[in-house]
Amino acid sequence: MRAYMAILSARFRMLLRYRAAALAGLVCQGFWGLIRVMIFTGFYMSLESDAAMPMTLGQTITYIWLGQALLGLLPFRLDGDVAGMIRSGTVAYVFVRRWDI
Repeated sequence: MRAYMAILSARFRMLLRYRAAALAGLVCQGFWGLIRVMIFTGFYMSLESDAAMPMTLGQTITYIWLGQALLGLLPFRLDGDVAGMIRSGTVAYVFVRRWDI
């Protein structure tokens, strides 16, 4: 049982870095989303003409937040370690080796 707890503890500590990076990415996307909302709000409030806009302010803000939320679905960068392990065949070795902890 001690070996399983050691594996679980090591895995949790390793994944904690990724969770922190995900949280930092979420905060960053929220920050840039707020900046874009402020820019477009200022733009819409400064207009003095009655010209028809293609989108209302509410639609523009919704579009910004949808763009920020769906940006995480784009695969900008894959995990290089896993891709390297798959290319070299090391991933098969990792799954069949004995664990001596």
